[in-house]
Amino acid sequence: MTTWSAERIPLAVAPHPGEALDSWLERYAHRLRTHTVDFADFLGLSHASLRRMVRRLDDEEASLLRARTGVETERLREMTLERFDGSLVRIAATNRRLTAPAHWRVYGTTSRFCPACLADDGGRWQLHWRLGWTFACTRHRLLLLERCPACGKHPPVASGGNHRMLPRPEACRALTDRSGLGTRCGYPLTEAPAMRLVVDGEVLTAQEQVNAAIIAEHRSPAVLERAGELSHLGRRALRAIRTRPQQVPAVALDISDACGRIPHSPRQDGSSWEVHDAANVAIGTVLATIATDLEHPHCAEVFAWMCLSSEQESFGLREHPTRYLRNWTSAGPRVVRRILAASDPQLTLKARLRYGTATAEPAVPHLTEADITVRASKTPGMLWPSWTLRLLPPERPHQARIAGLRRACASLLLIPDGPAGHRTAARIMGNAQFRSSLEALLAFVDVDHLCTALVHYARLLDAHDVPIDYQRRRALFSDPAGELLLDESAHWLLCKELGNRQFQQVHLQRLRWQLRRLLLGAEPQSGNHAPAWTHRFTYRTHSGILAFLHQQARRNLDAHDLGDEPVTWEPPAHWLDALDLPQPHLDLPDERVRALLTAESAEHDVARQLGLTVHQLRLLMESRGLSAATRPHNKGTYPRPPRQGALVPERLRDLYERQGLQQLQIAELAGCSSAVVKTALKQAGIQRRPRRGAGELQRSVDPDWLRTEYHELGRTVADIARELGACDSNVAQLLDVFDVPRHPPGHSAPPPWQPSPFTDLGEVLSAPMQHISTRRGGSDWLRTALMVPGHRTRRSAALTLGIPRTSLNHRLKMLETAAGFEIFNHRKRPVVATERGQALLDEARNLFDLLDRQQPRGAR
Repeated sequence: MTTWSAERIPLAVAPHPGEALDSWLERYAHRLRTHTVDFADFLGLSHASLRRMVRRLDDEEASLLRARTGVETERLREMTLERFDGSLVRIAATNRRLTAPAHWRVYGTTSRFCPACLADDGGRWQLHWRLGWTFACTRHRLLLLERCPACGKHPPVASGGNHRMLPRPEACRALTDRSGLGTRCGYPLTEAPAMRLVVDGEVLTAQEQVNAAIIAEHRSPAVLERAGELSHLGRRALRAIRTRPQQVPAVALDISDACGRIPHSPRQDGSSWEVHDAANVAIGTVLATIATDLEHPHCAEVFAWMCLSSEQESFGLREHPTRYLRNWTSAGPRVVRRILAASDPQLTLKARLRYGTATAEPAVPHLTEADITVRASKTPGMLWPSWTLRLLPPERPHQARIAGLRRACASLLLIPDGPAGHRTAARIMGNAQFRSSLEALLAFVDVDHLCTALVHYARLLDAHDVPIDYQRRRALFSDPAGELLLDESAHWLLCKELGNRQFQQVHLQRLRWQLRRLLLGAEPQSGNHAPAWTHRFTYRTHSGILAFLHQQARRNLDAHDLGDEPVTWEPPAHWLDALDLPQPHLDLPDERVRALLTAESAEHDVARQLGLTVHQLRLLMESRGLSAATRPHNKGTYPRPPRQGALVPERLRDLYERQGLQQLQIAELAGCSSAVVKTALKQAGIQRRPRRGAGELQRSVDPDWLRTEYHELGRTVADIARELGACDSNVAQLLDVFDVPRHPPGHSAPPPWQPSPFTDLGEVLSAPMQHISTRRGGSDWLRTALMVPGHRTRRSAALTLGIPRTSLNHRLKMLETAAGFEIFNHRKRPVVATERGQALLDEARNLFDLLDRQQPRGAR
């Protein structure tokens, strides 16, 4: 037996599943034989509005209804539109007014209705009839009604006004006069004629999809995107029916006829085709569903009809897919991509690249100038040879302007997804002759293939890291008058060793040209054609010359603090695994190509045997680092270049004879190898000092000194040999001669650990500081590191401190290894400490100040 509270009404009326709040209150009042207004006064809701309550209940209203009717608060709130707020409806926070929702719009509290549902449920009104997305009853297969067929008004769900007549539940409660007498229409809504829909037809199918995919999951971001598609395309369809009734597709005519609409005749009530009644929403939703169902047979036809505009009927290519592309953003990214793809045949080359309309993933440009600058830093001035090979059609026999083609591709790579035009892109890449290069590109490459491949290339560069900063290299090495480090003496010796005569001034100029090309990843001069001699160099060059060029390029990079970058780089092949692009000539094995590149082979013959053009062969060899074998040369004596610096005969004689420097020391001063110094001594006619005689080393070394240095101080044989200027084996023999005990196995140097000098300071050391201070030499490393911040580079710091740069780098490396983290950010100018490094340096500075104050003045 149910316990009834004192506040609860003795008679209970349970809400119907899915019923709206005002419909339930109307039925409750009718059960009590009273009017809804009187029932609200009886409940204590005399100042409340049922229209606002059916949208959202406040806490006081929900508490009062629960106490008076016994219905739980959760059930009461389920009978309101509150759970759809922000997705399918919009309710103002202050006055609970309904504002325009994002999609199909229902502004007031009027409700559509199904007469068969009202008859079966005793006049109960469903809450979902108020949603703009509900246009059909799947239960009775009827199109929902908007108005009463007798009075033509939206029938109220609950009876209002100041009359005291008790209306029938199924009757229309709309007022029919303005006299204030409260005359009601009274038409039985259960008998209203409704449009019957075809079983399993397009309209019912669309309503079932909307119920399952939008209304049931209305909070999901994917559902909101889908709702935007259907709503936007549906409105476009209704607008097209109104403005161009003669161009309506047959499938749209059939759907309009099924919903009781005739596009070619005006509406009898004079309303627009864009009025959001049930019939219009049904037509628009069904047509939008067809346009977004790629498997529907009329999908392409309906979508093209929706997108048709006078702008697209004009002739000539355009720079933008549509002037009103922003108006399509509410339709979602899938629809925007289809709009872009559909406009591909009507766009210029630049627009096709910018929007990526030739690819499967077109997109509205979203990158900034800064993003394009980053992409430019990843791209050389000429497209990489492996990527260029994918663009060249294999059947074209002549592709002479291959340099211009590669330059144009590199410039066009900056256009996809960004704001840069072709002129800006060419200026950033340093390709001045872009127009002629573009003509060279379009003369040999299929435009559709080009637009597809370049967009993919650009997006790959945005998604991956490239180990070379090409923008910085262009700033450093593009100027032909700029200085390059090139060891001419080493080149002369190499040529002498190889037995060729390519050491004249013209050869040095060409060598600098190739060196600059190696550093830039592109030819240093602009234009569509490379110099003729470069083709011979690319095809056949001795491996020693190639290694020498690579070594000189590394010297130049190290001189500009680019030692962490490789000399050359080619995108890995696996980047293109997911792309559906042709792979011409990339499956040729290296062994087959190398077997054909003999000393007697001709370039044209090798290309013909591989089924390539000559230019394709050169690109293939460049991408794989291959070169044809060279013919042997007869060695001889050739003119040598003049010596410079420390190798000038007079300067060399002074260093070697008067100052007594060793050959290795002179080589360090001259920046060359000891072999070059040996050759320079011979060429200058300087008599080399004789080697040590037999027993001379043994007579010049004191046995007690050797025993002290080796056995007691723990020095190694190599360390002592460097001091004596002798070989390690000779010093090892002296140990046996003087009966000095050898170090035990595994001994290499004195142990690197020592007591920390900061132990007696009374300070708590951090873990990195405790580890560093107990390493031998750790204090010196810290003092050196304290003087580095503020210098522009480590090299300038070494010059200021008066120590070799290699020694400074060694100390910093040992310090960072002992600390276990990076102390300086060496990529910034000037050199600054990292966050953890700065904390360590501050601790070291404090400890050294305390240590210096404790030491006697004379010991500092």
